[in-house]
Amino acid sequence: MKVLVTGGAGFLGRGILRRQARGKLDWDITVFSRDEMKQEVCRRKYPSARYVLGDVAAAEDSLKVAMSGHDLVVHAAAMKFIPEAEVNASECIRVNLNGAQAVVRAARWAGIKRVVGISTDKAVQPVNVYGATKMAMERLFGESSCGGTVFTCARYGNVVGSTGSVIPLFQQQHQELGRVRITDPNMTRFWMSIEEAIDLIVIALNEAAPGSVVVPLARAMKLSDVAHAAIGENVTTEVIGQRPGEKLHEQLIHWEESVRVRKHQSWFELLPPGETKIGQDAFTLASHTPNLWMTRHEMRELIADAAEV
Repeated sequence: MKVLVTGGAGFLGRGILRRQARGKLDWDITVFSRDEMKQEVCRRKYPSARYVLGDVAAAEDSLKVAMSGHDLVVHAAAMKFIPEAEVNASECIRVNLNGAQAVVRAARWAGIKRVVGISTDKAVQPVNVYGATKMAMERLFGESSCGGTVFTCARYGNVVGSTGSVIPLFQQQHQELGRVRITDPNMTRFWMSIEEAIDLIVIALNEAAPGSVVVPLARAMKLSDVAHAAIGENVTTEVIGQRPGEKLHEQLIHWEESVRVRKHQSWFELLPPGETKIGQDAFTLASHTPNLWMTRHEMRELIADAAEV
């Protein structure tokens, strides 16, 4: 199986490459990304992959050529830092939305069987530019899955150790300042391991209906507990208030869209808008009322695993 990963030199792409290197993923992988420094670091650790430099939103011809001969595409390339996106809206739209449109066109041109786009809980009732672009990408992939290529999305919580994750930031702050800056100790977020994130991609590629969004049964944690898990029980914290574009709590499923959700044993499947309603009672999957809370011990295990990616 030949798989191209856009933004593949990032944390998620490296996690996929690690699983493939361990013999647990039968994929022949091509990394398509624009950061040559990240690519070189990634190439040294995972030399078996093929590496192609390119920007999904600015090099569509190169993207088409790179996709040729592949079976599947994982679209992970994105601008992810929320505060930066808030003051660079045009760049966020260019990369996240125009890039997704380029992926759709290139995948159809190359005859790709399936494409999965990486989305986020920020796409649910978005209050920031990043979330708005991901919500639009979900809709774009939903309407595009009507021809030969099947498009689906995987909607994540925070992946421990990923680009934009607060954990590396906490670690850097503690090293430089001797304390950790927390926006609000009662702020909650959904958290996933890199392996859980990859499992969701595999589900989206193999089991999800065309145009749907797969959602995990993710665990949640208060930000204050994340800081203690990342640094230690005696960590000193400084509360600085919410940043632009941040919510106090996140949602993976909103009650208004839940009527389009199919429940599976370990994941949810959100059908595209316009699909027949499932007929179930509306519900919400929110980080302050999750199915499961993550413990500090569990978080420390995930942080240690992420350091190896």
